[in-house]
Amino acid sequence: MQISLTMHIDMQINLRSRALDKIYKRRDRYDIPDWQRSKVWSPAMKQKLIDSILRGWRLPKFYLLRTNASPEEYEVLDGQQRLAAIWEFLDNELELSEDSKCRFGGPLYRDLEDAFSDAFDDYEIDFDEIIDADEEDQKELFQRLQLGLPLTSSEKLNAVHSKLRDYCAKLAKDKFFTETSSISGKRHAFFDVCAKVLALEIEGLDSGTRFKDLETAFETNSCFSGNSAVAKRARKALTLLHKYLPKPCKALRNRTLTQSAVTLTCHLLSAGLNEKKYLNLAEFIEDFMLELTRQVELGPLATDKDYLAFQRTVNANVRNGPKIRNDILLRKLFRFDPDFFTSSSSSAGLQAGLQEQIGSSVMSIRNAVHKANEVYAAKNGKDLFKPTNKTVKALTDGIATPISDLESYKALIENLYFLFRESVGQRLGDDVPRAFTDVNDLRTLNEHDVDHGKGGKPAKKRKDLASVFRKYSGQESPQSIGPELFIVIQANILSALESAASTLANDLGGRLTN
Repeated sequence: MQISLTMHIDMQINLRSRALDKIYKRRDRYDIPDWQRSKVWSPAMKQKLIDSILRGWRLPKFYLLRTNASPEEYEVLDGQQRLAAIWEFLDNELELSEDSKCRFGGPLYRDLEDAFSDAFDDYEIDFDEIIDADEEDQKELFQRLQLGLPLTSSEKLNAVHSKLRDYCAKLAKDKFFTETSSISGKRHAFFDVCAKVLALEIEGLDSGTRFKDLETAFETNSCFSGNSAVAKRARKALTLLHKYLPKPCKALRNRTLTQSAVTLTCHLLSAGLNEKKYLNLAEFIEDFMLELTRQVELGPLATDKDYLAFQRTVNANVRNGPKIRNDILLRKLFRFDPDFFTSSSSSAGLQAGLQEQIGSSVMSIRNAVHKANEVYAAKNGKDLFKPTNKTVKALTDGIATPISDLESYKALIENLYFLFRESVGQRLGDDVPRAFTDVNDLRTLNEHDVDHGKGGKPAKKRKDLASVFRKYSGQESPQSIGPELFIVIQANILSALESAASTLANDLGGRLTN
């Protein structure tokens, strides 16, 4: 139904309640604006909150502004620190106090006695759901609650005298925000996204996006030019996303996700990505955000920790959050379509990012192998990954050195085979992770060990093996690819093995405790 813009709609407030496990599984639907994050609770305050919940004591009411009806999405007006502490505890990153440890069975959520963890999951918070509230309504509500609605960081920044501020205000009027993104324009939200995107482009992804960081960027760049490379790149990123994403795009449902998508596009533009690839980029952004929601809802059963790490930076607004998110997006993008790397004409920055990713994956693999051996040996009296000279070599430098040609690729696969197939033997039975069997298939493809069998079996086997290689490279054979793609393949394979090894280690730990 069409409603006249002159018609006044009264704000509605509904008292509701919801269990913590339901909120946690859908925590990507609860947006905590930056202006709500300035005061950070101490560990002791967080511990007292969790202890109160475990005792069944009632908490003060939360206030949530509904920003979308289907699915239900909210901006947290009051209660952000409590929600952050609850999520931190459920992520097993917040320890209980000494007294609470003794009372409830252990230091972390996973250590709680079943009765207490069930009660924590089922605990319901009360919240006022605020619907159809304009900015004046929100201010009036907060004044009556004596909470005082503070200025947002973007409202404060809007008062800074700077040509960078002027350009952000101009860019915020781009139709990408009103037609493509699904975020509300209230309280200078579009300006906020632009300020962060441009500050990150100027200062680098390691720079912060809190008010003080952005204020400094505005003041330092008071003579910013709208004809600069950064300005042109940011505007082109909005133009491309507006062109290729749906209108509206439900995937861009809050400020942080929108900023992350624009920053990724700027990053690829600076690397010289072929413009023909931007339709695929739009498909990737939607695919990633859909999988993000799925993985977050899986909670402890999530199969890819990258998505959980991504969401943690959205909830916690950590200083290096933009870089973490961009690294994860690039990692998933190159897995989604490895040709993105070779389509970039200037890939020095992407190359460095891949090397960093490889190092991170190798470290995680080492930790997962160590944990799996420790847990498996406690139950079976022997290691799961049998230590030999070959496996030790693989874990030290055999899989960590970036590869750049066919021979080093073959050596990588050989090292991975010794680690994930030969050293494990038959100890996993039929529960061998798919990534482990992929390594075996990639080695078979390298050895050309498919030319036996009856009828069309060798041809079918070659086709099946080629499909495994294509999963990590986008190509049919390692014999036919350019040297620049090998490092992408290495990063993709190690990322898959990292996820598989970490899941295996956690599963083994779960079996032991059960």
